[in-house]
Amino acid sequence: MLLVVLVLCLGTAVYVLFRRRDFLAACFLGMTLSASIMLAGIIVYIAKMGGLAAMDRTFLFLFPSLQRWLQFLPISMNLLGYVVAVGRCLFPMFVLLAALDVTMIGFVRRRLRLFRGLAGIIPVCFLVYYFPGVFRPLVQGRFWLLTAMLPVSLAWIVVYLLLALVLMAQEYLATTIPFFKRNLRYVLLATVSIAALYFLYATKDPAQIYNMFIGEYIRLGITSYISPTLSGLGWLILGLCTAFFVVIGSYGMVRYVQIDYNEDKEELSLQRKFDAAGLGISVFVHGIKNQLLSSRVLHKKLSRALESDPPDLEQVRTCAVQLRELNEGMLGRMDELYRTVKNNALTLSPVGVDQVVWSAIRRFHGKYPDGQVEVHLETDRLVLADLGPLSEALYNLMTNGYEAALQASRERPLVEVTTRAARMWTILEVRDNGGGIPEENQTKIFDPFFTSKNTNYNWGMGLYYVHRIVKSHWGRIRLESQVGKGTTFFVMLPLFDAGHRE
Repeated sequence: MLLVVLVLCLGTAVYVLFRRRDFLAACFLGMTLSASIMLAGIIVYIAKMGGLAAMDRTFLFLFPSLQRWLQFLPISMNLLGYVVAVGRCLFPMFVLLAALDVTMIGFVRRRLRLFRGLAGIIPVCFLVYYFPGVFRPLVQGRFWLLTAMLPVSLAWIVVYLLLALVLMAQEYLATTIPFFKRNLRYVLLATVSIAALYFLYATKDPAQIYNMFIGEYIRLGITSYISPTLSGLGWLILGLCTAFFVVIGSYGMVRYVQIDYNEDKEELSLQRKFDAAGLGISVFVHGIKNQLLSSRVLHKKLSRALESDPPDLEQVRTCAVQLRELNEGMLGRMDELYRTVKNNALTLSPVGVDQVVWSAIRRFHGKYPDGQVEVHLETDRLVLADLGPLSEALYNLMTNGYEAALQASRERPLVEVTTRAARMWTILEVRDNGGGIPEENQTKIFDPFFTSKNTNYNWGMGLYYVHRIVKSHWGRIRLESQVGKGTTFFVMLPLFDAGHRE
């Protein structure tokens, strides 16, 4: 049974590495492989020594024939003991490296290479210490050294695992986006379950395998690997839980996404090249289309005001002001298009996230003067952005949300815009109280020309442009929606100047 669990864990870890191909996946494979190496060495050692109850033998070997085959493997005790030591020393290192990769604490991220290097020093030292050719002459006749090293060899493992758990738990508590929080929870559960299986035997000293006849271990009260650690039922429950959480954790790790901050980019103004003839002109056309539709609405209001008897002069003045603002807005967009095509680039410079929000709201009220928008500015962080295109993207999300609420015939159609600081991310959240997006459409809404609205007025390009604009800002966009309850879009932008704003 334990061998089946180990094979399953290794298989899922290899799958994760194949899917993600990044440092976190490599650490996950490293911790799974090192725990499997340690436990496999112990299984072979127990097979050679014997002396287990029937239930324990069933859990460890499944079949008596497998135990007999392992018992007569031509593996020396020196090699077997050192294999166990290698797995025992490397597992906590990989767990800590994974935690360092997950955490978004600014102090740690800025010194990530240093901390990764420090994490490997102690395991390497103990791998040298446990090497049979070093260990035997070093401790022979030095009972005081063995006495001192046994608690030290366990203490650093406990410290590494606790530190990793604290870093992962802190990141989990600091993550506010439900999608990421859920998948990080799976990663955390997988790590804890593997660590629990590992720790059952990590408390024992691997050198006893090739020094099993020295009396010091008995005098110090160190139990043998053959001593029962759990009952047969306990082994079964632990094995099944480990297999389940590793599979779930692998699923979560494949879907877990981070925005990596590049500490080398410290310029106050960055330019990101893009296809001006494609995205730039497309954004311009889409924006002008929205403003022309708004102009059509204002024209109808103006006609009704003039047709009334007597004419509603106040309404006429209001429409005239709004038409003037629309015209100025279209002229401004033409200037933006000229600048974009001329430079063939987005110019990213430090912009307050509140500026992005208010710019988008002004555009929104140009189309829906009476539309209700609730604003919650929970952070004043800076982001690297091209204000025009980014506020256009936010405006599109607000417009879509408000129109969804109108389409759902809500008594109070509403759009909420919230800015939040989430570790190394700055989040713009747009929430509506519309009818929600059916699950079958959620994977299609960012596709070009996909729309569920009237195609005479909607081309299905708005969210496609939003996605491309956010991507061009090194950002990510996520969707959470429930039919009948509304939709929330999360625009996540990398934190600017992470060294000073943690």
